[in-house]
Amino acid sequence: MSSQAISIGVDLGTSSTRAVALDVEGNLRGAARVGAVPLGQRAGQGIAFDALFESVLAAIAQALAEAGSTPGQVAGIAICGQMAGLCAVDARGQALGPCDSWLDLDCASTLDLLRPHEEEIIQCAGSQLIAGHAAKWLQMREQQPERYRAVCKLTTPSALVALQLAGLNGSEAFFDTTHLGFNNFADVPASCWNQELVWALGLDAARLPRIVEPWARIGGLSNACAERLGLLPGTPIFAGCGDIAATLLGSAAFEDGQLLDIAGTGSVLCAVRRDFAVDRQYKTLLTLRHCLPDLYYSAGYVGGGGLNLDWLASLREQVRPPHEVSAALREHAAVPPLLFAPHMGGRHLPLAADRRGAFVGLSWQHSLADLQRAMIEATAYEYARFLDAMATTGLRSGVGPVLVVGGGAASEACSQIKADVLGLPYRRHGVFEAAALGAALLAGYGAGMFSDLREAALCAAGTPGGVVQPDPARHALYRQRRHAQARMQAALAPVFAELAQLPRI
Repeated sequence: MSSQAISIGVDLGTSSTRAVALDVEGNLRGAARVGAVPLGQRAGQGIAFDALFESVLAAIAQALAEAGSTPGQVAGIAICGQMAGLCAVDARGQALGPCDSWLDLDCASTLDLLRPHEEEIIQCAGSQLIAGHAAKWLQMREQQPERYRAVCKLTTPSALVALQLAGLNGSEAFFDTTHLGFNNFADVPASCWNQELVWALGLDAARLPRIVEPWARIGGLSNACAERLGLLPGTPIFAGCGDIAATLLGSAAFEDGQLLDIAGTGSVLCAVRRDFAVDRQYKTLLTLRHCLPDLYYSAGYVGGGGLNLDWLASLREQVRPPHEVSAALREHAAVPPLLFAPHMGGRHLPLAADRRGAFVGLSWQHSLADLQRAMIEATAYEYARFLDAMATTGLRSGVGPVLVVGGGAASEACSQIKADVLGLPYRRHGVFEAAALGAALLAGYGAGMFSDLREAALCAAGTPGGVVQPDPARHALYRQRRHAQARMQAALAPVFAELAQLPRI
């Protein structure tokens, strides 16, 4: 492998598409961010695949231009992206309609078909009954029969991008091992499909794609895409992975028990683990494959946790956007307690599609900055619930601070609030575009740029920043507020259920 070789990693983010170029020393040579998705589409509408694919080509081209590389230096490309989204693919390898967003909970109505098999799903897939691939497939059969009959394969948005970069047909669609935990039809430890469950629900297992490792070469860059990008035809395309798994890899989070907070459009708390332990008690956590062999991770997430802050910022110009929120939060004065229900698009884990957002305790003393603080606290309360569930699965604790990446990591005040709520130290990870970096590492490993994926990730990720310590007194106060938060959520559940049945005026 040439010492001038670079690999390209692309992250199909909820709000934009990012690409990075990585050299053999683990240095970033180029980066790009393009194609911001409108707020409405991020909130659950389907996303046109053609627009998504164009954003990928644009991001790769910009990253290559910044890297100043020649076509022959590009050793490979890999894509990562949202893990619960689903794409229906026809025989030609083209998308059948828009890609379903991971924020879309419309398929929740089909979960009653899966409920009799819940224990089997938790044990085999490491998943809960979620608005993921299985539910979306069942919804397609029940509500979109013509589209359902035209399906050749079902796969993820990132896999379909890779498929089209390589110019492959639908029969060659694939699913990588890190995505399996979002599919109720998977057997995660065995890295295969639970075909008996597929048949039991009257579905055709032939529509499920082949399963590959994240670094597997799935094809070469097509002539058309090579011409668009100025690269050589046949440039290797690798499978890539889910965005959470890519972020763990790009952040060099490998140690058993290591906690990682992905503070992005979705708010994700995950913990690396060596065992495939599932959450039967809380029925909240997902257990998924890490990019590294023989590693897993437990994860819980708040759908649109970061999107809530974007929404609030869009209402009033004087509200600071999430990355500028630190100063306002530091200026916070003592005001009456304020609670926020964070599930504005429905709760994902455990699934309650009719949940919505609500502020409880508003007074004339509260400012818009107080609303922002309540939103951050609400996400931290959800994280605390995830930690309780992780404890029941035997997760080993005490492996250093919680690493935080993503847009919310830029705010020390946000990290301080989460540290105070959880009673755990927080450390900002300075890694740039961790998910895209993880995808680039996989492409480089598949292409032979790196002989050891773990060592390459440690080199590329760099050293995390300083630690924010929890305040014991504030942690004690937050324990009281967390109890009130739980009671508020339970009390509002029947109200949200009733609201869901009311007609719009």
